[in-house]
Amino acid sequence: MHYLIAVVCTVLMNSVAVAASTPEGTLDKYLAVLTNQDLIGIGSLMDSESMHNLKKSIDESIQYQANFGEYGLQRRVFGRKVSMNEVANTPAEFYLNALASEILKAARSQHLKFTAREIIGKIQENEDMVHIVIRLKMSQGDHVGSDIVVYTLVKEQEAWKLKFPGTIKQMLMVIESTARKPR
Repeated sequence: MHYLIAVVCTVLMNSVAVAASTPEGTLDKYLAVLTNQDLIGIGSLMDSESMHNLKKSIDESIQYQANFGEYGLQRRVFGRKVSMNEVANTPAEFYLNALASEILKAARSQHLKFTAREIIGKIQENEDMVHIVIRLKMSQGDHVGSDIVVYTLVKEQEAWKLKFPGTIKQMLMVIESTARKPR
């Protein structure tokens, strides 16, 4: 009898682990960040390539500005001027939290809230990549609307990770281009 209980518990635990490691599960966690506006753990949901590119891009933009005696991006990200050694040792998660905080702050200032989400399609590109089409419903004051968004997820070591959504990519492009504007 004890053996049967142990087998059932093992199967249930493995089922929960598998269920938590689905593309939809990862996307659900990310969308909960948008809905609840709580950034804890957002970096763990993103794929390693996106995180690497984020770190590289911001580090290079900060270095570029510093080469010309400019420290605006440093102050924006860190709240103060920092050494290049501190920049080099800053993890990508710190940068992602800073970007996501700015995005959520802008959404709050505009009274934009995500109120519902619905998966309306899924394209399995290959065994390690899936695209999920979501209808996001949102409200802004008295106005209610929706948007269709495609999220791409990739499998990394048996866990599904999110490629950066368009909002984060756009903000990163703005940061890069602003940091490199001629003064």
